[in-house]
Amino acid sequence: MTIKPGDLVRSMGVTAFYHEDTSLVQLTNTAYEPGTLEVGVYFVAPASGTVRLTIGGGVRDNGASALDRVFLAPQLFLGSSTGTEVLAPSVSLRGYGSVAEDTEFQYGCRVSLITGLTPGELYYIRTMHATSAGTDPDTADIAARDIIVIPMP
Repeated sequence: MTIKPGDLVRSMGVTAFYHEDTSLVQLTNTAYEPGTLEVGVYFVAPASGTVRLTIGGGVRDNGASALDRVFLAPQLFLGSSTGTEVLAPSVSLRGYGSVAEDTEFQYGCRVSLITGLTPGELYYIRTMHATSAGTDPDTADIAARDIIVIPMP
C-alpha cells in the first residue's frame, strides 16, 4: 500500500503515560486507595476497542517482621474518575504485587490487554494501592508508580 499526498490516514492514537516518584510511606490500608498525587491518565479508546496496559512501581515492606505485601492495580472509568467504573482494582487480574520478605525496594510491572472498550470514548485509568494485613507495627512503602496505556490496532 502506498500513501500519497492528500490520502486520509487513520491515526493509531496516542500513548498515555504517567510516572510519579513521590514516596508513599507507612502504608497500612487494606482497601484500595489512589494515594496522594493520583497517578492516572485520560485516553480515547482506539477503533479496535483494545489497549495495552502496563502498571508497576517500586514497593517494599519496611517493618521488622517483613509480612506486608503491597498491591498496585488499575481502576478504569468511563469519562473521568467520577464516571462509571469499568474495571475495579484487582491485583490478581491486572495488578502487580510485592513479595512480603522484601525490605528493600523491588521494582516491577505487569502488562495486560484491556478489550471491549467503546471506540472513540474517553476513559480515565489510575493506579490504586493496598497492603496485605501484616502485623503491627509493620507498614509498607511505595517509591514509584507508573501507568502506560498504548492503543492497539
